[in-house]
Amino acid sequence: MTDLILAVAHHALVFGLVAMMVAERTLVSASPVDVRRLAGLDAGVGATSALVLGVGIARVVWGGKGWLFYQDNPFFWAKLATFALIGALSLIPTLAFLRWTRARKADAAFQPPEAERRRVHNALGIMILLIVPLVGFAAAMARWPF
Repeated sequence: MTDLILAVAHHALVFGLVAMMVAERTLVSASPVDVRRLAGLDAGVGATSALVLGVGIARVVWGGKGWLFYQDNPFFWAKLATFALIGALSLIPTLAFLRWTRARKADAAFQPPEAERRRVHNALGIMILLIVPLVGFAAAMARWPF
């Protein structure tokens, strides 16, 4: 039963994470940009990412397959690497949102420059697209060895 509960929690968190990333990308394109909402949403992305990782670790440790299944599974490591890449890319929007929040506090009429909005929008798009190989690696991982 523990394995089922952890699997459901892991999948629900991942769906929530993707939804928040899509919402961020949408809000970055809005005019005017709601900097406060973006910063709050980004905090949710960070917290949910930490929970995804924590529940994933719990699945490895206490799940039905155990560490021996994962340690030599190349798709497990590819999935983790993809998750880490998404995390690294998330620094682009996070740092931008922090800058925007500071600028907004100094000037209530502040709106982010278009070039920076595009950069954040593109980074979020790449992060969302990387979910596709991540899910593919997860599916292959669960079926290893073929």
